[in-house]
Amino acid sequence: MRICIFGAGAVGSILAGRMIRGGAAVTIVARGTHLKAIQKEGLRIRDRDGEWKVKIKSTDNTSSLGQQDLLILGVKAHTLTPALAQIEPLIGADTTVMHIVNGIPWWFFHGIDNNHSAEYLDSVDPGGHILKTFGPEKALGCVVHIASNIIKPGIVEHNAGGTFLIGEPNNSESDRVKRVVAALTPSGLRIQPTPDIRSEIWSKLYSNITGNPVSVLLESGFEGIFGAPGMRDVLHNIIKEASSVAKAFGSNACPEINKRLNGLATLGNAKSSTLQDFEAGKSLELDALVGSVSELGRLAQIATPTIDLVYALTCQKAQLAGLYSRMESKANSI
Repeated sequence: MRICIFGAGAVGSILAGRMIRGGAAVTIVARGTHLKAIQKEGLRIRDRDGEWKVKIKSTDNTSSLGQQDLLILGVKAHTLTPALAQIEPLIGADTTVMHIVNGIPWWFFHGIDNNHSAEYLDSVDPGGHILKTFGPEKALGCVVHIASNIIKPGIVEHNAGGTFLIGEPNNSESDRVKRVVAALTPSGLRIQPTPDIRSEIWSKLYSNITGNPVSVLLESGFEGIFGAPGMRDVLHNIIKEASSVAKAFGSNACPEINKRLNGLATLGNAKSSTLQDFEAGKSLELDALVGSVSELGRLAQIATPTIDLVYALTCQKAQLAGLYSRMESKANSI
């Protein structure tokens, strides 16, 4: 199987490095100083085994790679549209496209009964360009639970976790899922099929839609959010609204909200990825994490006032800081 990881951030780099270490073949598409460091020194990963290095085929020229059997997208949702021209040379008639992404994915309406008159979400895929470029039948769902970060170019840290949940948009137990799970298993990570990928998406989103935008508004780690008594009602309402939207679209991911909030409060002063991006001056991933749920709520005629307010405030704060515009349109987004 020809496998390419487009966008070798922390998660993509860890997956690629561990696959190479496990004897599998994979190519990564990266850019800038991270790519140069990998090409010169190899990819270094720090984990519980210490620091180790692998040599890996890496490039920023997708035209040199040809069409892939499995294309794993490691870019954030708001940077995917401007990268489509660079991605297209990797796509063939039989290519499977698996996007490792937080929030509601671009293929969300594919494979379910959709009674809400939409083919795509403008907050995730304006104009449906992603859907048209790939074709919904190529999509394979993936939810990742991992704690990782890029320490400096060419060096990635794997802190905790490492579960990849993979499933078909229509929840079928397909041969394609079995092939992809088998192909990624040499990584030594927990690569698992799931018969209900949307419930896994919503389950993770309940944490992202609370901790990520609110951490930016408060400029606080998790302890200052989930451990603050005055925030409890706000966070409770966000999850309650999101779970109502999830039910309207057939998901069974109905959380025990207090239990979820209590668990998040134990994370100490760790920072969300969105707050880390805010502090680093990077563009923020808000549309797929928050705006998409507001849009789904409008389609299903379900009110989401708390989510709408948090979304508006976070977008405005990020925009004033020069870190947000309606769907990132900058080039060189990998």
